[in-house]
Amino acid sequence: MRGWAERFRVDSLGRTVKIESRKNRHSQFVTMIGGIVGSTVLFWVMVQLGQASSEPKAKTEAVTTSGLTQGMPSEAQEAESSRAESDDGAKLLAPPAVRGPAIDVPREVLDMLAQRKRDLDRREQALRQNEERLMMVRGQIEELLDQNEALEKKIQSAQAKASAAQAKTPVEKKGAVQDQRTQLAKIYESMPSEDAALRLEHMPDRKAIEILKLVKAKTAGAILAQVKADRAAKLTEQLLTHTP
Repeated sequence: MRGWAERFRVDSLGRTVKIESRKNRHSQFVTMIGGIVGSTVLFWVMVQLGQASSEPKAKTEAVTTSGLTQGMPSEAQEAESSRAESDDGAKLLAPPAVRGPAIDVPREVLDMLAQRKRDLDRREQALRQNEERLMMVRGQIEELLDQNEALEKKIQSAQAKASAAQAKTPVEKKGAVQDQRTQLAKIYESMPSEDAALRLEHMPDRKAIEILKLVKAKTAGAILAQVKADRAAKLTEQLLTHTP
């Protein structure tokens, strides 16, 4: 009955109300303080990792944290103390931050690097100019190749035409020669006999005999009558020899 009275009471309206014990209130208070302390420690760790502060600054923040924990209950202070000890152990186990020494580059090294850069720039410019020249030469070569290809096509076309002309049948060639002879015979038959005789005297015997064979017999006799006697006799003898 006493235990029930300690946990419940009756208010002015006659309702039964549960009474929170001091122990529960103390536990809630400790939990709240622990959350505040945990947030403070987490913020402090983040600051330490982000800024990589030095040891004196860490000591200052440790003093600040200890000042904050002095106003806390004993349980919260113990929790904070254990957290601080674990953080100190983690810091001891963590490898030290590597900080490179300040490098003082000599003036000679800087001048050498600048000269090297200028040399590289000049080489790059020379390479670009050579590339442009090569492109121009390449264009000229391509143009010459195109002209050569066009010339080869013309040569092939001419050769094809020549081959077609040579492919004519012997009958066609013979007919063309016969037409030329007939035309020549007509020319000499229409020409005065004196003019025809004068031309025959300046021709080789073989050509003169061919012409006399082409023209009519009456025309051939009139031409030979105008030729000198010894020349006419010689041509007549050859005509008899070549006549089948």
